[in-house]
Amino acid sequence: MNDVSRSPSAPARAASPDHARYGQLIEAARKVPTPITIVAHPCDKASLKGAMEAGDENLIHPLLVGPEKRIRETAEEHDIDLGDIEIVDTPHSHASAARAVELVREDKGSLLMKGSLHTDELMGAVTSSTTGLRTERRISHVFVMDVPGHAETLFITDAA
Repeated sequence: MNDVSRSPSAPARAASPDHARYGQLIEAARKVPTPITIVAHPCDKASLKGAMEAGDENLIHPLLVGPEKRIRETAEEHDIDLGDIEIVDTPHSHASAARAVELVREDKGSLLMKGSLHTDELMGAVTSSTTGLRTERRISHVFVMDVPGHAETLFITDAA
């Protein structure tokens, strides 16, 4: 596996005010090696900013997969610093999903993160019987949701 580990000298930072509710999760993530995370099609502000902020916090080491020109335009439009991040260029969302899954199969990353493509596109690539990530184990996905007015964070699984 081609893992990237967090530097022991990296300072532990408190969760930003925007992410304060996730403090326990963020601190738990800081205690494990930083995984290379393949980010499929991060072509909107939310998915690109989320991946880059997680990278800036050393929670993940993002590897972006999608139309490079579109990703760079999104970053410029929303003042998101891409630094020297690696981008694997693909022509469209279906190709982004397929290439992202292929990179995980090739051990170029250990986590797969959904960007601005439809969940069924990504899960179609993940569950493909010939090129997907299928094993004898059950495949599942989860997202975390913070609902204003709801006291607890929600974890929603398999909701495509």
